Amino acid sequence: MNKKAWAAKFKKSAVKAGVNEPKKSCHGVRKARAEVAAYADCTESQMMAMFGWTGPKMPAHYIAKANREKLGISGMEKIVAFDQSPSFNDITALPGANRSGTSTENRVVTLRSNFGRKMP
Repeated sequence: MNKKAWAAKFKKSAVKAGVNEPKKSCHGVRKARAEVAAYADCTESQMMAMFGWTGPKMPAHYIAKANREKLGISGMEKIVAFDQSPSFNDITALPGANRSGTSTENRVVTLRSNFGRKMP
């Protein structure tokens, strides 16, 4: 069955089911399932096989979108965990090289700002 025939059959079935809105279409269902496949970590090849795509452009689009959202969520989770942890300055002291005076030997100097101090 070609795309147009499938879309017509889908539309007819949707009308019978009481879904007769202009924005509801076979393409919308296909897009929604492609998004689910991307969030479920399907590969480009798997998605190409499932949706009949002949190239990696469309699956790459959905996978990139899902990955961006997943990365954003995991980044925010890290920020929340950091905000809920005790202050880093309270549990770690500055290294000894910062406490002593300058000498001729080579020392590592760590600035307090490098510890990710939280603002009050």
